[in-house]
Amino acid sequence: MKLARRNVKRGRVEIIPMIDTILILLIFYMSFSSFSAVEKRLDSRLPLVAKASAVAPTKVPLDLNIHVRSTNDISVNGAPGYDSFTLTDAMRQLASIGQEATIVIEADPETSYQAVISALDACAQANLTNVAFRPLADVAAAAPAAANP
Repeated sequence: MKLARRNVKRGRVEIIPMIDTILILLIFYMSFSSFSAVEKRLDSRLPLVAKASAVAPTKVPLDLNIHVRSTNDISVNGAPGYDSFTLTDAMRQLASIGQEATIVIEADPETSYQAVISALDACAQANLTNVAFRPLADVAAAAPAAANP
């Protein structure tokens, strides 16, 4: 019995879609290559010395660390001697200057919540709203060491 031979189609590379793709890529790269010359140039004018002296100084943000041990033992940036009333006065003076301040309140684990809240109230009375709480660095580092004897 004689079997009919099948015609096997050989695969071939379609050239027309490949040419279309190369043309689109060529147009794409040509359109964006013209921007590279513009990016190299920087249009700027430096201020003159006479005008620079008339410009007001820029405000630099201030970072304050308030360490609360008790209601009568508060230190600001390492300077001890504040209680809740003097801290309120200091925060009001800071707010009256118009200085932007980031305030971080730290407390020992044994510190009462009332002492921490009194420091927060001092900031609130002075309308200083950028306040954060942070645990003490040495207490946070000692906690894992105590857990792994």
